[in-house]
Amino acid sequence: MTALETFVLRAAPPEVYWGARTWSAGEGGELRNTFPVEARRRYLYSPTIDTVLVRIETEDQVAGWGECKAPVAAGATAAIVDELLAPLVVGSRLDEIAVTWERMYAGMRVRGHDAGFWLEALSGVDIALWDAWGRTLGQPVHALLGGAFRERVPVYASGIPATPDARERAGKLRAEGWTAVKVAIGLSVQDDIAAVRAVSEVFPRVFADAAGQYDVRQALYVGRALQEIGCGFFEMPIPPEHVDGYRQLAERLDVPIALDSLPGRLRALEYLRAGALHVLQPDVCRAGGITETMRIAALADAFGAQATPHVSIGSPVHFAASLSCAAAMPNLDIVEHWIGDNPLSVIAAAPPPRDGAREVIHRPGLGLDVDETKVRALAQ
Repeated sequence: MTALETFVLRAAPPEVYWGARTWSAGEGGELRNTFPVEARRRYLYSPTIDTVLVRIETEDQVAGWGECKAPVAAGATAAIVDELLAPLVVGSRLDEIAVTWERMYAGMRVRGHDAGFWLEALSGVDIALWDAWGRTLGQPVHALLGGAFRERVPVYASGIPATPDARERAGKLRAEGWTAVKVAIGLSVQDDIAAVRAVSEVFPRVFADAAGQYDVRQALYVGRALQEIGCGFFEMPIPPEHVDGYRQLAERLDVPIALDSLPGRLRALEYLRAGALHVLQPDVCRAGGITETMRIAALADAFGAQATPHVSIGSPVHFAASLSCAAAMPNLDIVEHWIGDNPLSVIAAAPPPRDGAREVIHRPGLGLDVDETKVRALAQ
């Protein structure tokens, strides 16, 4: 590597992000469950769609692009890349991505930084390395990962808040050709169940994401209703740090238990050993990039669990990296796809979903043509 550069991107969406409309500390929906207390159930969201893109360049003037998960405080993520990771990466060999990954991961181990901003920053660099390696070899990333198991990757629409108009929103999405959808729940046990049931009358496949809003007792109650409805999976039913609570839910419910908050394979292994998850949802821009996402998927496969990449919000670089991983996962079920009008979509062009699936891209690297002029114009 001869150069590394970051770009902090922020743009206002036409509509507030669906996660923020449900769980935000500022604009979230009304909490009608009185327990757990509100202080434990409100999360930070930016009013804009924020991310950090990473551009690396090789001695052969090949550019690779990656993305760091940075929904809040994107400047902090960029600073980590610029000040701490770039010195470890510039000058490294492109054909030693795993070596470079370990060098980056070890950088803050002595201080206990193995997740959060550190791993999210590392993720963007790792993705850029894979993109550059694929472009250098003239091969798509999924080929470098061992090959594509499928030509079309199933995707679900993400997402619909559990509001009174949930069925109406679902109807519009179904008319657009979507075949699966996820509902954001966690504000009211009874209203949550009613919303998922209403959406299930429109969609053949429905998933539910509680974002850790329940305790175990509430999650059991909701989970039993979701399994009767035929819900595809129950995502983050309780706070992610309660591994034993996830084990209890996985043992007592038939609806598959899923989790997207997976910072690396070692945390994933903790859940798998406890028998606490059926569906692992590594986010390639959060969980350690393409290198670690594929490790998590392999671990899940060894325990008989599924790998279902998490996406939520981000630029098309995020979606393309997720698609590359999904194509190469033998234990894949489906991939998340944000349905909002993405203000960052001008950055790169990617084929839109068709009939509930996205076509696998067979062009070199991630297969995207990133418009660098637009990136620099949008960068903060």
